[in-house]
Amino acid sequence: MSLSKQQLLQTQDIVKSFGNRQIISGISADFPPSSVTAILGPSGCGKTSFLNILAGLIPADSGRLIGFPQLSFSYSFQDPRLLPWLSCLDNILFALSGLDDEKTSRERALRFITAAGLEAYTAFKPLQLSGGMRRRLSLARAFSYPSDVLLLDEAFASVDLKLRIDLMDLFSLLWREEKRTTIFVTHDVQDALYLADRILVFSSRPARLLDTFSIDTSRETRRYGSKDFSELEERLYRMILS
Repeated sequence: MSLSKQQLLQTQDIVKSFGNRQIISGISADFPPSSVTAILGPSGCGKTSFLNILAGLIPADSGRLIGFPQLSFSYSFQDPRLLPWLSCLDNILFALSGLDDEKTSRERALRFITAAGLEAYTAFKPLQLSGGMRRRLSLARAFSYPSDVLLLDEAFASVDLKLRIDLMDLFSLLWREEKRTTIFVTHDVQDALYLADRILVFSSRPARLLDTFSIDTSRETRRYGSKDFSELEERLYRMILS
Protein backbone atom coordinates (compact mmCIF):
# COMPACT_ATOMS: atom_id res chain seq x y z
CA MET A 1 0.00 0.00 0.00
CA SER A 2 1.40 3.42 -0.92
CA LEU A 3 1.12 6.38 1.39
CA SER A 4 -1.36 8.82 -0.10
CA LYS A 5 -0.84 12.55 0.17
CA GLN A 6 -3.85 12.77 2.50
CA GLN A 7 -3.15 9.81 4.77
CA LEU A 8 -2.47 10.77 8.38
CA LEU A 9 -0.46 8.24 10.36
CA GLN A 10 -1.31 7.91 14.03
CA THR A 11 -0.37 6.13 17.22
CA GLN A 12 -2.84 5.66 20.05
CA ASP A 13 -1.78 4.93 23.63
CA ILE A 14 1.39 3.01 22.75
CA VAL A 15 2.86 1.20 25.76
CA LYS A 16 6.06 -0.84 25.83
CA SER A 17 8.04 -2.57 28.58
CA PHE A 18 11.11 -4.77 28.59
CA GLY A 19 10.72 -7.12 31.53
CA ASN A 20 9.76 -5.06 34.56
CA ARG A 21 11.08 -1.82 33.05
CA GLN A 22 8.51 0.35 31.29
CA ILE A 23 10.00 2.21 28.32
CA ILE A 24 7.00 3.93 26.72
CA SER A 25 3.92 5.09 28.59
CA GLY A 26 0.79 5.70 26.52
CA ILE A 27 2.02 7.80 23.59
CA SER A 28 -0.59 9.12 21.15
CA ALA A 29 0.66 11.19 18.21
CA ASP A 30 0.01 11.89 14.55
CA PHE A 31 2.42 12.17 11.62
CA PRO A 32 1.19 14.17 8.61
CA PRO A 33 2.15 12.90 5.14
CA SER A 34 5.09 14.49 3.32
CA SER A 35 6.33 16.09 6.53
CA VAL A 36 9.46 15.81 8.65
CA THR A 37 8.69 15.02 12.29
CA ALA A 38 11.41 15.12 14.95
CA ILE A 39 11.07 13.07 18.12
CA LEU A 40 13.08 14.99 20.69
CA GLY A 41 13.95 13.74 24.13
CA PRO A 42 16.78 12.91 26.51
CA SER A 43 19.12 10.03 25.72
CA GLY A 44 17.73 6.65 26.75
CA CYS A 45 14.14 7.84 27.08
CA GLY A 46 12.65 5.31 24.62
CA LYS A 47 12.81 7.19 21.31
CA THR A 48 14.49 4.35 19.41
CA SER A 49 12.07 1.78 20.83
CA PHE A 50 9.17 3.94 19.66
CA LEU A 51 10.70 4.20 16.18
CA ASN A 52 11.13 0.41 16.07
CA ILE A 53 7.48 -0.05 17.01
CA LEU A 54 6.43 2.25 14.14
CA ALA A 55 8.53 0.17 11.74
CA GLY A 56 7.10 -3.11 13.03
CA LEU A 57 10.51 -4.31 14.25
CA ILE A 58 9.22 -4.83 17.78
CA PRO A 59 5.60 -5.08 18.99
CA ALA A 60 3.91 -2.67 21.36
CA ASP A 61 2.48 -4.20 24.52
CA SER A 62 -0.73 -2.27 23.94
CA GLY A 63 -2.10 0.58 21.87
CA ARG A 64 -2.79 1.01 18.16
CA LEU A 65 -0.82 1.91 15.06
CA ILE A 66 -3.09 3.49 12.46
CA GLY A 67 -1.77 3.45 8.89
CA PHE A 68 1.72 2.18 9.71
CA PRO A 69 1.26 -1.61 9.30
CA GLN A 70 0.35 -1.27 5.61
CA LEU A 71 3.40 0.80 4.68
CA SER A 72 7.01 0.19 3.66
CA PHE A 73 9.94 1.73 5.53
CA SER A 74 13.57 2.60 4.97
CA TYR A 75 15.80 3.12 7.99
CA SER A 76 19.02 5.06 8.55
CA PHE A 77 20.81 4.31 11.81
CA GLN A 78 23.40 6.19 13.85
CA ASP A 79 25.80 3.42 12.84
CA PRO A 80 25.82 3.41 9.00
CA ARG A 81 25.55 -0.44 8.90
CA LEU A 82 27.02 -0.71 5.42
CA LEU A 83 28.00 -4.09 3.98
CA PRO A 84 31.82 -3.97 4.01
CA TRP A 85 32.33 -6.46 1.17
CA LEU A 86 30.22 -4.45 -1.29
CA SER A 87 31.10 -1.27 -3.16
CA CYS A 88 29.22 2.01 -2.66
CA LEU A 89 27.09 1.28 -5.69
CA ASP A 90 26.45 -2.32 -4.70
CA ASN A 91 25.44 -1.31 -1.17
CA ILE A 92 22.63 0.74 -2.66
CA LEU A 93 21.76 -1.84 -5.30
CA PHE A 94 21.46 -4.43 -2.53
CA ALA A 95 18.85 -2.24 -0.84
CA LEU A 96 17.02 -2.01 -4.19
CA SER A 97 17.25 -5.73 -4.98
CA GLY A 98 13.54 -6.23 -4.38
CA LEU A 99 12.60 -3.91 -7.25
CA ASP A 100 11.62 -5.51 -10.54
CA ASP A 101 13.48 -3.35 -13.05
CA GLU A 102 17.28 -3.75 -12.83
CA LYS A 103 17.96 -0.83 -15.17
CA THR A 104 15.70 1.49 -13.16
CA SER A 105 17.34 0.33 -9.90
CA ARG A 106 20.81 1.14 -11.23
CA GLU A 107 19.73 4.55 -12.48
CA ARG A 108 18.12 5.31 -9.13
CA ALA A 109 21.21 4.16 -7.20
CA LEU A 110 23.49 6.34 -9.32
CA ARG A 111 21.19 9.33 -8.94
CA PHE A 112 21.34 9.20 -5.15
CA ILE A 113 25.08 8.49 -5.09
CA THR A 114 25.59 11.60 -7.22
CA ALA A 115 23.33 13.66 -4.97
CA ALA A 116 25.45 12.54 -2.01
CA GLY A 117 28.62 13.69 -3.79
CA LEU A 118 30.01 10.16 -4.07
CA GLU A 119 29.92 9.67 -7.84
CA ALA A 120 33.73 9.34 -7.94
CA TYR A 121 33.62 6.57 -5.34
CA THR A 122 31.06 4.14 -6.72
CA ALA A 123 33.58 1.26 -6.81
CA PHE A 124 35.03 1.99 -3.37
CA LYS A 125 34.17 -0.25 -0.43
CA PRO A 126 33.05 1.31 2.88
CA LEU A 127 36.42 0.84 4.62
CA GLN A 128 38.03 2.90 1.85
CA LEU A 129 35.78 5.86 2.67
CA SER A 130 36.02 8.45 5.44
CA GLY A 131 33.52 8.37 8.28
CA GLY A 132 31.59 11.28 6.81
CA MET A 133 31.42 9.63 3.40
CA ARG A 134 30.08 6.44 4.97
CA ARG A 135 27.33 8.43 6.66
CA ARG A 136 26.47 10.14 3.36
CA LEU A 137 26.29 6.74 1.70
CA SER A 138 24.02 5.46 4.45
CA LEU A 139 21.62 8.40 3.91
CA ALA A 140 21.71 7.92 0.13
CA ARG A 141 20.94 4.22 0.58
CA ALA A 142 17.98 4.95 2.87
CA PHE A 143 16.55 7.51 0.45
CA SER A 144 17.14 5.36 -2.62
CA TYR A 145 14.71 2.68 -1.50
CA PRO A 146 11.26 3.96 -2.57
CA SER A 147 9.58 3.43 0.78
CA ASP A 148 6.49 5.17 2.08
CA VAL A 149 8.20 6.34 5.26
CA LEU A 150 11.82 7.19 6.07
CA LEU A 151 13.02 6.61 9.64
CA LEU A 152 16.24 8.15 10.97
CA ASP A 153 17.68 7.06 14.32
CA GLU A 154 20.21 9.65 15.53
CA ALA A 155 21.57 9.67 11.97
CA PHE A 156 23.44 12.97 12.53
CA ALA A 157 24.89 12.26 15.99
CA SER A 158 28.44 11.56 17.20
CA VAL A 159 30.17 13.68 14.53
CA ASP A 160 31.70 17.15 14.62
CA LEU A 161 29.48 20.16 14.03
CA LYS A 162 30.54 20.86 10.44
CA LEU A 163 29.94 17.27 9.35
CA ARG A 164 26.61 17.19 11.18
CA ILE A 165 25.41 20.30 9.35
CA ASP A 166 26.69 18.87 6.04
CA LEU A 167 24.74 15.66 6.67
CA MET A 168 21.57 17.55 7.54
CA ASP A 169 21.94 19.70 4.42
CA LEU A 170 22.31 16.49 2.40
CA PHE A 171 19.14 15.18 4.03
CA SER A 172 17.28 18.36 3.00
CA LEU A 173 18.58 18.07 -0.56
CA LEU A 174 17.53 14.44 -0.88
CA TRP A 175 14.20 15.07 0.85
CA ARG A 176 13.23 17.75 -1.66
CA GLU A 177 13.45 15.16 -4.45
CA GLU A 178 10.52 13.08 -3.19
CA LYS A 179 9.23 14.77 -0.01
CA ARG A 180 9.13 11.46 1.81
CA THR A 181 7.21 11.28 5.09
CA THR A 182 10.11 11.28 7.56
CA ILE A 183 10.35 10.61 11.30
CA PHE A 184 13.68 11.13 13.01
CA VAL A 185 14.77 10.81 16.61
CA THR A 186 17.31 13.09 18.23
CA HIS A 187 18.37 14.40 21.63
CA ASP A 188 19.71 17.59 20.01
CA VAL A 189 17.39 20.62 20.07
CA GLN A 190 19.31 22.42 17.30
CA ASP A 191 19.01 19.44 14.93
CA ALA A 192 15.25 19.32 15.49
CA LEU A 193 14.86 23.07 14.89
CA TYR A 194 16.99 22.92 11.73
CA LEU A 195 15.14 20.06 10.01
CA ALA A 196 11.68 19.42 11.39
CA ASP A 197 8.24 20.62 10.39
CA ARG A 198 6.95 19.30 13.71
CA ILE A 199 8.67 18.40 16.98
CA LEU A 200 7.30 15.84 19.42
CA VAL A 201 8.89 16.20 22.86
CA PHE A 202 9.26 13.03 24.92
CA SER A 203 9.84 12.93 28.65
CA SER A 204 12.56 10.91 30.36
CA ARG A 205 11.88 7.17 30.66
CA PRO A 206 9.21 5.92 30.58
CA ALA A 207 8.59 8.17 27.60
CA ARG A 208 5.43 10.26 27.59
CA LEU A 209 4.50 12.86 24.98
CA LEU A 210 4.97 16.21 26.72
CA ASP A 211 4.04 18.52 23.84
CA THR A 212 4.00 19.01 20.07
CA PHE A 213 5.35 22.07 18.24
CA SER A 214 4.94 23.10 14.60
CA ILE A 215 7.58 25.09 12.70
CA ASP A 216 6.22 27.05 9.75
CA THR A 217 9.51 28.60 8.59
CA SER A 218 10.66 26.98 5.35
CA ARG A 219 13.59 24.60 5.77
CA GLU A 220 15.51 26.36 2.97
CA THR A 221 15.67 29.68 4.88
CA ARG A 222 16.74 28.28 8.27
CA ARG A 223 20.24 28.69 9.66
CA TYR A 224 21.75 26.29 12.15
CA GLY A 225 21.90 27.94 15.57
CA SER A 226 19.78 30.89 14.38
CA LYS A 227 18.33 33.17 17.07
CA ASP A 228 15.01 33.15 15.18
CA PHE A 229 13.93 30.19 17.31
CA SER A 230 15.52 31.32 20.58
CA GLU A 231 12.25 31.38 22.54
CA LEU A 232 11.21 27.93 21.31
CA GLU A 233 14.75 26.63 21.79
CA GLU A 234 14.76 27.73 25.43
CA ARG A 235 11.37 26.13 26.00
CA LEU A 236 12.48 22.83 24.42
CA TYR A 237 15.64 22.74 26.53
CA ARG A 238 13.63 23.31 29.69
CA MET A 239 11.29 20.46 28.80
CA ILE A 240 13.94 17.84 28.01
CA LEU A 241 16.15 18.81 30.94
CA SER A 242 13.37 18.83 33.52
